[in-house]
Amino acid sequence: MRHEADSAARQDDKPLAVDVTRRLKRFYRGRDDLAWGMQRLAEHENDIMNAEELLRLSERTLVAPLDPVARSIVASSAKRVSVVTAVSPNALVDMMFVAAQNLRMLRKLATLYGARPGFFSLMKLARMVVTHIVLTGGIALGDDVIQQLVGHGLTARLSRKLGEGVFNGALTTRIGIATIDVCRPLPYIEQQRPRFRELVAEVAGLN
Repeated sequence: MRHEADSAARQDDKPLAVDVTRRLKRFYRGRDDLAWGMQRLAEHENDIMNAEELLRLSERTLVAPLDPVARSIVASSAKRVSVVTAVSPNALVDMMFVAAQNLRMLRKLATLYGARPGFFSLMKLARMVVTHIVLTGGIALGDDVIQQLVGHGLTARLSRKLGEGVFNGALTTRIGIATIDVCRPLPYIEQQRPRFRELVAEVAGLN
C-alpha cells in the first residue's frame, strides 16, 4: 500500500490514489481512535484534488494521528532500555532485556499501525527491520551515537556503564524508527519522519 501510494503521488495517478485511499479506509475501519479522521476523510475525499492532495488528506486524517503515539512508544522503550542496562551488572541479562524490549516495541508499533503480528510474523518483521536499517545506513549507527554524545560533552561525564545504557537506548531508537518506516501504511507526504538525533537527545534527557 505504501509503495503504491508513493508511486501514485510521484506519477499523479489519481485512480491509484483513490484505490489506496479506499483500501486504507477498509484497513482502519472500526478503529475508535481514528473515527474522527474517518469522518473527516469521508467529508472531503470527493473534493476536486489531484493524487498527491488526496493522499495528503488520507495521511493527515488516518495516519498522522498515529505518528505521535509511535514516537512515544519508541522513546519510552529506548529510555527503559537505557536505564535498565545502565544499572544492570550482568551483560547477559542486558542482552536478553534489550532483545525482549525491542521485540515488544516492534509488536506495539506494528499493532498501532494496523497489523496483528503473531510469533512468526513478528520474526519476519524483525528481519525486515534489520534489512531496512542496513539499506538506510545502519552501519553508521556507532558514529552517529558517538557524535551525539561528544556533541553534548557527555563522554567525559558518563561512566562506562551509563554510556552503555545511552548507546543501547540509541540502538533501540534506531530500530524503532526503522520499524515505523516498515509498518507505516503511507509514505511521508506532509508529515516528517522522526529524526534519530532528536529522539536520542530526548532519551538521554537532553531535550
